[in-house]
Amino acid sequence: MSHGRYTYEIEPGVLRGLGLHELWHYRHLAGLLAWRNVRVRYKQTLLGMAWGILAPVAYTLIFLLLFRLVAVKAAGNLPYVPVVFAGMVFWQFFSRGLADAGTSLTANANLITKVYFPRLVLPLASVLSGLIDLAIALVLLIVLMFWYRIAPTANLFAAPLFMLLGVLLTLGGSLWFAAMDGLFRDLRHAVPLLLQLAMFVSPVAYTTSAIVPEHWRWLYEWNPMVACLEGLRWSLFPGAAAPTLAMVTKALVVTSVLLVGGLFFFARVERTVVDRV
Repeated sequence: MSHGRYTYEIEPGVLRGLGLHELWHYRHLAGLLAWRNVRVRYKQTLLGMAWGILAPVAYTLIFLLLFRLVAVKAAGNLPYVPVVFAGMVFWQFFSRGLADAGTSLTANANLITKVYFPRLVLPLASVLSGLIDLAIALVLLIVLMFWYRIAPTANLFAAPLFMLLGVLLTLGGSLWFAAMDGLFRDLRHAVPLLLQLAMFVSPVAYTTSAIVPEHWRWLYEWNPMVACLEGLRWSLFPGAAAPTLAMVTKALVVTSVLLVGGLFFFARVERTVVDRV
């Protein structure tokens, strides 16, 4: 395919079909689009990026009131507010990444029909833009930990690993959502409902050990967000239950399937997405 003075060749091969070699070449475009997403998200708002932490703060207060009313120790012996806020911060990143990336192809239809670049850049940029909000919210989490006099332990060094697992999970799910939205517009209406339901079956407002019966945990742990959230809490809060090997293994399996399968599915849809959007 010729485009101006450049010529793009479509070559056979599984890895070439994924376009991963081109993705590195266009890495700067992914960064620019991510920053554009952030600017557009908060354009003409009074509070600007503060909106990135208002949602987890509001949800934390709602859950605090709820579990106070029903008299359930949803966080066990851990301080409820910072524990739940940590879960809400990461869930907000996950849900926003899926929602934004899910419409990234159709929302940029005027761009992808005029300029050539790997379409994989679009869902990737949506996930990357969420990292900016996550970084801001983590600052508030540090303040909360200081306020509650929570001294981190050596487990803190494991926090980036669980966060990386969550980022890869978000990217894997984003690829599926973006590709399916390019085929069927129904998904954008279903995603908000699915994410709301998923939040209640993930240990966001509670810890697994405090709420989920032990004989059901083997099934519950197939939700990959369980390992991400519980692993993050274990690394931040002394006394938090450590994620089991089975929990982490299940999360790695599900994340790998979503990510690898998403790459192949997205590459397949990408070939015809220009005609569909």
